[in-house]
Amino acid sequence: MRARRGVVAPALAAVAMLPALVALPALAAIAVLAMLPALACRQPDDSAAIRARLRAKDAAQVIREAAAARYTPPADGRLADGQVRMYLLVRERECRIREAAALEAQGRRAAADLRAAQEVKVNPKEYAWVRERVLEAEAAATTQALYQRMAAGREQLLARMRRDRGALTDPARRAAAEREIDDWKRGLQAAEPPVAPAVRANVALLARYREPLARLRALEERALAAAAGMETPAASGATPPAR
Repeated sequence: MRARRGVVAPALAAVAMLPALVALPALAAIAVLAMLPALACRQPDDSAAIRARLRAKDAAQVIREAAAARYTPPADGRLADGQVRMYLLVRERECRIREAAALEAQGRRAAADLRAAQEVKVNPKEYAWVRERVLEAEAAATTQALYQRMAAGREQLLARMRRDRGALTDPARRAAAEREIDDWKRGLQAAEPPVAPAVRANVALLARYREPLARLRALEERALAAAAGMETPAASGATPPAR
């Protein structure tokens, strides 16, 4: 029993410090977030401990407990630094739960996000609101980047058309090329969708957490791969691979 405690204690200590990370200055918090997987989620029996909690509390109970929470979002719709850090912590824990749940019965895989919020002592409804704002900001950033690439392509095309027009000596052909350029300019000037000030502010805030978000995406892919690895043999009637 003593040996087991020696293994679990660092993980529990790391989870206990999660709320304090929310209050850290941004740069310090990002640095700690980078080390968090090594502190809290790579213990040899972490998966077994998560699976034990999955068996002890079913998804229906987790959902009932989360439904009792209360949260009033900020009126301006803007994320705070601490909320982004909280999102990263909960999402990382959710990925670990999904990985471990891949070894459990299908019904226990539900509500991994709510379980993760509970485990790191976060209001599940605040987390849900933050997650929606993060997804909204990421979609806006993707759209913004797409329109910027389109704008760069339009400029290259118009520059080539202007060069071709400059090489023309026949006035009629030159005038026709000018009209073509004007038509292209009108047709290609697709207005970038308007972005609400709150969304723009959230996009700018998330840009400061680019590296932790990238690490989170890698964890998400691993959790999905773990789930797929267990679900595919089950669907075909084969025996799941030993872990």
